[in-house]
Amino acid sequence: MSSTLLSLFSQVADPRRGQGKMYPLAPILLFTVLAMLAGARSYRQVHAFIRTHLTRLNAGFGQSLRRTPAYTSVRFILRGLDTAEVERVFRQHAATLVAPPDAATTSPEDAAASPAVAIDGKTLRGSFDAFHDRKAAHVLNAFAIDSQIILGHMAIAVKSNEIPAAQDMIRALGLSGCLFTLDAMHAQKTFETARATGNHLLVQVKENQPSLLEAIRSLAANAEPAEAVFDRGKGRSRQEDRTVEVFPAGNALTETEWPPFVKTIIRVTRRTLLRSAATGMWAERGEVAYYVSSAAGLAATAWAAAIRGHWGIENRNHYVRDVSCDEDRSCIRDNPGIMARARSFALNILRKNGVTNVAQALWNGALSLDHILAYNAI
Repeated sequence: MSSTLLSLFSQVADPRRGQGKMYPLAPILLFTVLAMLAGARSYRQVHAFIRTHLTRLNAGFGQSLRRTPAYTSVRFILRGLDTAEVERVFRQHAATLVAPPDAATTSPEDAAASPAVAIDGKTLRGSFDAFHDRKAAHVLNAFAIDSQIILGHMAIAVKSNEIPAAQDMIRALGLSGCLFTLDAMHAQKTFETARATGNHLLVQVKENQPSLLEAIRSLAANAEPAEAVFDRGKGRSRQEDRTVEVFPAGNALTETEWPPFVKTIIRVTRRTLLRSAATGMWAERGEVAYYVSSAAGLAATAWAAAIRGHWGIENRNHYVRDVSCDEDRSCIRDNPGIMARARSFALNILRKNGVTNVAQALWNGALSLDHILAYNAI
């Protein structure tokens, strides 16, 4: 069978000496991703997957490995790779899985049809190395909200470096006509980067921006919203009412540094009822959150979807990686970004094939190689 991944992996530079290339790099990378689709979580499990299915893998992908590489060989090959090389082909593969924005309906001035991309960081908690005094790796991820495709990664030294890293990420992705959603730490420079690349930004405002927060609170308290929408979500022992109100920024921010960037202010009022299983009593809690965006022209329903969609990077990426893929418990400390990207390749393939229950899909892959080979985007 033809393989997009095999073709892409053949572009990755092999750092090994000529005498050390007993096993070709591209099929080892491909088989590692396939092992991830079967639930592999370590070098040993990748080795076990290849050993179990070597004959079929050779036949299916036109390879001629005469024997399975030892798990130490798999480890040596993978941890010796250049993370930037693997990231480059990862982004090429991810770009084939998402539809580009329609240039006819999106522009830097009108975000009404802009696809939303969430950017947020995640720590690989098990990757710390006390012996070498090395902190756990922290990786910034870009996540397409609608398609649930991971678009790219960027390694950063510490969480406080997320601001410049997010700006680099927006530039490096090469996207335009998108609405990037980020958390509250991002400030004017990130808005400038989005505008320079033909994109928009949606950011929550918290106490770290006191003058901006006070100005938008005052506007929301004294002006009628241009549009509002009410939504009710119900779950087991939980009910949440959300009201999303949209205000044009107008001249409300003239006393701050924000007028060149902020076109729209959004207030989200949440009222949540939680039922105690022990007592059967309901407890109420409330929250008011504020957001600003460089975009204008979205309906209140679209703003509500973008704000809720931002947490998809937590619920459908970070949470899935930790619970279904056991990423936080991975103790790979040498070049952990390679295995993290192998998981991302696997998750993207699953999402492209419409998988919603990742844990079940990994179990199906562990039971039968046929489930894996039937996936598109391999």
